[in-house]
Amino acid sequence: MSLCARNLRRAGWFVPLLLSAGLLLAQDTGTPADAAAPPPEPESAPTRVDANQTTQAPEPRVRARLEPGPVGVAEKQEKQEKPGSSRWEFSWQGWNGLHIELWRKTHLANPLDALGLVDPDLLPIIHLEQVKFSATLGARLDVDGAAFRTTGDLTGFDDGVQLRRARINFGGDAILFVPFRYEIQIGYVPNQFNLHEAFLNFPNIKWIGSLQLGQFQPPMGLDLITSSWSIALMEPAAPLQAIAPPIEAGAQVGEPFANRRATWFLGAFGPGAGSEEYGSVSSGFGNALGRVTWLPFGRLDPEHPSANRFLHLGLSVSSQYASSGTIRYQARPESYIAPFVIDTGDITSSSVTTAAAEVAWVNGPFSVQSEFLQSFVGRTNSSSLRFGGFYAEASWFLTGETPRYDPETGAFGRPVPLRNFSFRKGEGWGALEVAVRYSHTDLNDQDVHGGLLKMWMTGLNWYLQPHLKWMFNYGRGSVSGGASQGDMSIFQARVGVDF
Repeated sequence: MSLCARNLRRAGWFVPLLLSAGLLLAQDTGTPADAAAPPPEPESAPTRVDANQTTQAPEPRVRARLEPGPVGVAEKQEKQEKPGSSRWEFSWQGWNGLHIELWRKTHLANPLDALGLVDPDLLPIIHLEQVKFSATLGARLDVDGAAFRTTGDLTGFDDGVQLRRARINFGGDAILFVPFRYEIQIGYVPNQFNLHEAFLNFPNIKWIGSLQLGQFQPPMGLDLITSSWSIALMEPAAPLQAIAPPIEAGAQVGEPFANRRATWFLGAFGPGAGSEEYGSVSSGFGNALGRVTWLPFGRLDPEHPSANRFLHLGLSVSSQYASSGTIRYQARPESYIAPFVIDTGDITSSSVTTAAAEVAWVNGPFSVQSEFLQSFVGRTNSSSLRFGGFYAEASWFLTGETPRYDPETGAFGRPVPLRNFSFRKGEGWGALEVAVRYSHTDLNDQDVHGGLLKMWMTGLNWYLQPHLKWMFNYGRGSVSGGASQGDMSIFQARVGVDF
């Protein structure tokens, strides 16, 4: 390789910075700063939650909100519509993507409801007099660059730039007999295309809250349930990458309760379609999983974000069973350009039980969170194995923003600057966040030597506006007890844009 080529690879982590500068210039010259609307984020907007106050339900985790029926002016318009008539809307909404909506009146009413065969309190039955379909088409792009320094016998750490994630999102609401929400996310991760998520969600079902069917993230791992756009560092902590379940196909029910200060979710899952970015790799297993969360004290106040103070607690358990299956735990050193450095290899097993505990404390712009995971692998012809790990993380918004929290899901939402960045005089600087995390992942037990990974990772995040961000991470770690050992230093950066 020529000297010029080597220097280009070593400077690869700097490329995302140049790309973000170009995007910034484009967005500043093209659209006024105040034209950028808050994102149609899957996570809901913050809602004030107090111990003695009933709160309004936040928006669902899709890009469009379901309306049970026209109200006010819309109701008058519906009365003027003739049966069989239809209308549609097609518009480009800037950073909020392409919006399509079709609404039609029919001549038919729901026959089950007309005959009194359906309890309207049991299912959200909608008359066939109204048929609706809405969709928002968006996309996301993340470009990473990284440079590494290693000691010992660690190999495969090549400096460079890669397209970390390219994704097309298609989702919205519909009414066809019953109301439902849907989302499809397809895209590219390094070296392969994948179906990230694809599901239907039926809300407001009596006793079970919502029913979700399809392929999505099972409810384990706070930083995995939270959108990868919204976490404080470029990649989830190594224990989550190794031990938590990946995106799988299945069904899930659950809802918030206790005045929206707690949530519960139960699901059954199996292998999904496509590749997994994170999580354990299993074959032949069925997975039953549950998660509960609780806000024992504190409040969420969107009107005064600096006053937000609350404690989040969570517990989840996964039970996997198979007549003869295999499971594998592996993790990168919290950089997707880096190779796997700890790996158990395939383990023949008939049962795997994994438990995880999570805690987070938010005090205005400052927050801390931690998760602990422990997995027990029952082997067919040998003694059981135990693997585990934990991480602890702290972040601080220097510009005064506070982490957004979704009481519907018990997870965090997208950071939104108090003032978007602009070169125009008197405008804001966006949101600046600093973060630090320590993680410990142990994949050694008995005759399995997957390795021990200890990582420190620090980060500086610049959210220029809700749809454009730049991240820089510096990390140091060590690997021991496995197939290879040594120390590493990681310099990496990312520019991300979505609409």
